[in-house]
Amino acid sequence: MGITAACSTARAISHSPGKVAHFELGYIPESAKELKAAAGFLITNHSRKHIMTLPRALRKRNIYEEVARFLDIPGGQEIVQESYAQLRKFNCWNISIVQQYARFKQSRIRSAVFGNSRQFFIMRQNDRADLDDMGNDIALPEVTQHAIMNYPLPDHQTGQKYSPFTYLHTDATRNLCGTVHNVASPEMLYCSSSSGEHFDRRARELRQSSSVVEGIILHRRENGETKSH
Repeated sequence: MGITAACSTARAISHSPGKVAHFELGYIPESAKELKAAAGFLITNHSRKHIMTLPRALRKRNIYEEVARFLDIPGGQEIVQESYAQLRKFNCWNISIVQQYARFKQSRIRSAVFGNSRQFFIMRQNDRADLDDMGNDIALPEVTQHAIMNYPLPDHQTGQKYSPFTYLHTDATRNLCGTVHNVASPEMLYCSSSSGEHFDRRARELRQSSSVVEGIILHRRENGETKSH
């Protein structure tokens, strides 16, 4: 399953003229729950209105990052339900990322998300009960559930590593279901690594680069050559 909704601090709530509007809430302290809730509501409401005013011929994508946590926002449940029920009429593709399935399972948005979704990206699951519950809703074959439970972790692989996941596309005549191997590029690994040493070095290297993109290409190559020697 997938979704990614992004949000920003109160200081950064402004219209973005580009193709991507990104709102970053990371500067709001975790203790300021009321401020986070207010910012999330304002941003979501602004985004919804913006999507509805764009030409319908334009393809839009609305992503909820950890949709279960979105329920903490006042009116969050209603917003998600409306997104799935209404925004597709405006040529909008809704995506929901679910990491805390136990909480999502008990929520009232579950039926709206599952009932209005045609594509599912399912990573390795450790809880068989959660997988059985999911499988009952989206008609996931037993053999596929078994494969999902036994997907190897990248840390346990040798050679070129990959991250496996199940892709399921539901259809009125015949579902499409299979395992996909996601092989990350060196650039992606350079950007996504969160180890303390690498994080600090990457921040220093990119600050010294005239362009972030050029810096990523240059330094991932340098780091790769260093490791190979």
